[in-house]
Amino acid sequence: MHIDKEGRLRAINPEAGFFGVAPGTSNYTNRSAMEALKKDSIFSNVGLTPDGDVWWEGMTETPPPNLIDWTGRAWTPDCGRKAAHPNARYTCAAKNCPAIDPEWENGEGVPISAILFGGRRSTTVPLVCESFDFNHGVFMGSMCASEQTAASEGTVGKLRIDPFAMRPFCGYNFGDYVAHWLAMGEKMGPHA
Repeated sequence: MHIDKEGRLRAINPEAGFFGVAPGTSNYTNRSAMEALKKDSIFSNVGLTPDGDVWWEGMTETPPPNLIDWTGRAWTPDCGRKAAHPNARYTCAAKNCPAIDPEWENGEGVPISAILFGGRRSTTVPLVCESFDFNHGVFMGSMCASEQTAASEGTVGKLRIDPFAMRPFCGYNFGDYVAHWLAMGEKMGPHA
């Protein structure tokens, strides 16, 4: 992310694709991801159907009658095991995403008009909350909490403090991270 000559925040994605947790991803929860996964994709620790396709819990309302699970064993819906590991993953080419900005590969970046912090909460907190202004948004981001998932250490579902929904990815002091974002707001002035 950088501030352009007019003081607007712009961003460039240095990656050529997306990755995500497969279980729970479906046409109902994330249609764009499912469209992007139709080609040029890699899957890990998911179930494999007899026709060579992939499947995971939550992908469809009705599971297939049989498949090979993520451990390589025969699987049926009543076998008592999950077909996919809870942290099964996918990765796909960003160019396959039907909702991607046409300018996503522009060297100047695309203008950013909102920042969403994606913490995982099943109850209590609304899915989307809007801040009053930039500094309030930094405060709200710093106060995020997430339920632990199979991708994190600890008990799945237990609440943990997760500033900016970045705890597993931030390699330095969160106070410095907050100070950085407050300074960015100052630099953007009226565009913040």
